[in-house]
Amino acid sequence: MQVPGAEGKAGMAAIVDPEGNLNLTDFLKGMKKNLPPYAWPLFLRILKEIDVTGTFKLKKLALQKEGFDINVVKDELYFLDGKLGKYVNLTPELFTKINDAKVGL
Repeated sequence: MQVPGAEGKAGMAAIVDPEGNLNLTDFLKGMKKNLPPYAWPLFLRILKEIDVTGTFKLKKLALQKEGFDINVVKDELYFLDGKLGKYVNLTPELFTKINDAKVGL
């Protein structure tokens, strides 16, 4: 997805976690172990369930259109903060800083 003030696109992963058991620290450790840094998603969207079509295909276009806009997305959103080295809640303040290109990606 496009991020204002940044070249290229930023990745987002949508993770279905109905019980809320996802450990973000362990998730990040697993990514660091198995993926190169450019493949790490900068944004995480935690879903209770995922929308599918009548033929059980993922409705990913809606997720792509919503992006990381906290004014639209009602699910939990996280941002991979490079300075802290961990995923942090995407707050309204952080969302504004990202859109104003005041946070490095």
